[in-house]
Amino acid sequence: MFHGSEDVISTMARAMRFRVDRQAVLSANVANADTPGYRRADLVFGDALAKVDVARTHSQHLAGEAGEEAGVRRVVERKAARPDGNTVNLDRELIQLSRNAGAFNEQAEVLSRLLLLRQVAVAGGR
Repeated sequence: MFHGSEDVISTMARAMRFRVDRQAVLSANVANADTPGYRRADLVFGDALAKVDVARTHSQHLAGEAGEEAGVRRVVERKAARPDGNTVNLDRELIQLSRNAGAFNEQAEVLSRLLLLRQVAVAGGR
């Protein structure tokens, strides 16, 4: 089996969980687009993938730092964009929702292919 594949699969699963959590935050922004005083929120992934505990399998691979959900934080927009104090821009939110869903789908495809490769390796290429 591939050395370190558990780490890669775990990292992909963590990235997908981030996408699900971010979708919920962005959806809340859309739901509150007309709520006076509502402050737009978002989840920022930062360098979470670069900081997870992944074993180096080759000397030229980049080293990472250990850390559960490293780099993920919730950010609340402070500046008021409208007179009612609401900071949600509906067009921006819909674009972010679409991009986040696309990233989730891409990550799901990568995870699916990794699991298929694992299945092929376990079955001995049959």
